[in-house]
Amino acid sequence: MRIAFSARGLSVSSGGARQFIQSLIPALAQCRGEDELSFFYSRPQFCGLAPGCTEIVMASGHKMWWDFVLFPRMLRKLKIDAAIFPKNVIPFFTGCAGYVVIHDLAYFLPELNAYPLADTLYMKALIPQSVRKAAGVFAISEHTKHDIIHYTACDPAKITVTYEAADPSYRRVDDPERIKKTREKYHLPDAFVLYTGSLSPRKNITGLLQAFAEIQDRVPHTLVLTGSKSWKDRSVFEMIDALKLRDRIEQLGYVEEQDMPVLYSMASVYVYPSLYEGFGLPVLEAMQCGCPVVASNATSIPEVAGDAAMLVDPHDIHAIAAAMHKVLTDPPRREGLVASGIRRAAMFSWRRCAETMLEAIRRTPGAGGRR
Repeated sequence: MRIAFSARGLSVSSGGARQFIQSLIPALAQCRGEDELSFFYSRPQFCGLAPGCTEIVMASGHKMWWDFVLFPRMLRKLKIDAAIFPKNVIPFFTGCAGYVVIHDLAYFLPELNAYPLADTLYMKALIPQSVRKAAGVFAISEHTKHDIIHYTACDPAKITVTYEAADPSYRRVDDPERIKKTREKYHLPDAFVLYTGSLSPRKNITGLLQAFAEIQDRVPHTLVLTGSKSWKDRSVFEMIDALKLRDRIEQLGYVEEQDMPVLYSMASVYVYPSLYEGFGLPVLEAMQCGCPVVASNATSIPEVAGDAAMLVDPHDIHAIAAAMHKVLTDPPRREGLVASGIRRAAMFSWRRCAETMLEAIRRTPGAGGRR
């Protein structure tokens, strides 16, 4: 079978969808069997992720033109049998069986204020349409599967859960020289609490700030935040000033990907108080690096973390504060979380994700023929 994969999403500098694509491509290449896999990029520097497969670059600075014109045209030209669309939407006139990956349905929850209005309207219009026309739908968690059914009325039989995993590059870093260089590069304190990701409202950073303010006089730690400017992040900076936390917070902005495992390895605890997630990949990244985790008990996060993290109600500031303080001041509890976190992260695999996808495509009636 000729299977194509849209990798245009690699052109985005960061984000969960980009990490999904980057980690999945090598795994798909390894699991391809007798199928012919072709990966399509918008920039040449991404080539090399899929050894033994066809890699095609279609240069374009306009993502809509790439998604809805260039890629479908190439699918028809090459007589592709099935195509994987890893960012929520299947374009029109593909001429083949389409398989769409749905990452989350936050677009359908206006109270989260998760994305800009234009993005929200676009996805609310095209996700249901894509799900209806898809030969198969891949959900990155059971929670996302339930949301797909709820918000799009998708037939559950069309949906396959394909769990993400922490990339193999996320491993505990013990090299003193690498740690020293990273500490100097980002001006990191000796002891810190870490949050990674965007500062958008659904990540509940204001709740984290309030919880940290509650324990700041009882621990010597600094709160370190990563992430470049985000959607609706003004409330975060206003909260920092209101709580007078400027001296206890380091805002790193964008952190280079190769430095992330070092940050996780150095942190005393990783805190992820998100209100809504489709999966919650940073939880596994932290665990795989041997960092204890305090995380929200909402949406998909308990499904990912299991009993290997301290799970708290993200709306309960005192609970977040108490959990952080517990990890920071109770060495046996911290050590237990580190050990259970490493075991938990090992239960997830990109190879398993890739195998599940390819098996679903192979067994779909008609997937071997053009549509």
